[in-house]
Amino acid sequence: MSDGGEAVNEADGDSVQIRWSAGTWLLILALFYTAYFAKDVLIPITLAFLLNLLCAPLVRGMRRRLRIPQIVAAVIVVVCLIGGVVASFYALSAPAADWMNRLPAAMAEIERKLQPFRAPVKEVHDAARKVERLAKSEEPPDPAAPVSVIVRGPSLTETVLGQTTAISVGLLATIVLLLFLLASGDTLLRQAISIAPRLRDKKRIVEIARDSEDDISYYLLTITMINAGLGCLIGVAMWLLNVPNPLLWGVMAAAFNYIPFVGALVGAGVIALVSVVAFDSAVAIAAPPVVYLLLSGIEGQLITPALVARRLALNPVVVFLSLIVWSWIWGIAGALLAVPLLATFKIMCDRVESLQPIGTMLGSPTLADAEDAKAAS
Repeated sequence: MSDGGEAVNEADGDSVQIRWSAGTWLLILALFYTAYFAKDVLIPITLAFLLNLLCAPLVRGMRRRLRIPQIVAAVIVVVCLIGGVVASFYALSAPAADWMNRLPAAMAEIERKLQPFRAPVKEVHDAARKVERLAKSEEPPDPAAPVSVIVRGPSLTETVLGQTTAISVGLLATIVLLLFLLASGDTLLRQAISIAPRLRDKKRIVEIARDSEDDISYYLLTITMINAGLGCLIGVAMWLLNVPNPLLWGVMAAAFNYIPFVGALVGAGVIALVSVVAFDSAVAIAAPPVVYLLLSGIEGQLITPALVARRLALNPVVVFLSLIVWSWIWGIAGALLAVPLLATFKIMCDRVESLQPIGTMLGSPTLADAEDAKAAS
């Protein structure tokens, strides 16, 4: 009987485990579902929290070293951030508008210069269309064939106006939430500490929060500085190669570098199209995109691993999957936030003991972790 009772208990335990596993997967699917349909709300919130992790050390340093009140330091940081963004948009608005106005003529110029390469493809396409027309002419007309109806969608002006309004509201929400997060400081952490029942738990919460914030802030600040440096180098290189509006392409390179794998290829493709429009010789056309890829490759293979690998090492497969998933859920914003979100999640998993197996799956142990383990042994 005792064996039977143990079997029942084991069976009950297995059934509970299966139900828990199914519930976990359903929860994950529900989170992705919510993230997809609530992106207009979640993107500003996510961006505000990431910017808070990036700017919190600045506010804390101003408060401790300069004796500036927390809320005043938060306002100063947010105002400087807004000023930098506004100045960048003001400096780039004229060349961006100029390229938008030149877009039809530029596309015609690109088509003209690529005409020799398109001739073989055009011949095959024309032959396929002739065969298709012959096949349709042999079929008798069907009097009961459905009539096609063209539904007019929103115009380009309506689409741009709607997107501009949504982006403006999202940016305003991000700024306001960021200001509250920076001004509140450690309020959320103190509330979490007050909930913990034991002193050991309180110390552990503080340790996890501080270590996670330090690592995440270091990663975000390092990546931002690397991307800014890459943008400056590419801007200077485009200026030396006589590419029009080098400042615009430098800022584009810095933004695209937040997108792993794809960002460098898309940026080089844009530079290649600009080169086709701006230059006539093959060498002048090929040089800018080649230099773009060369600088991006040096950054991705040498600079970033040397500066980031000590604190964070991500699995490239997981990074690519994260890029695909977040791009599908949040579009361009998801592509830009995919790696920062993944890095933040891994750092938190590495610091929480129950989540460390997930952190190991997301990436190999960092150099700092290896040194700590060696010292402990």
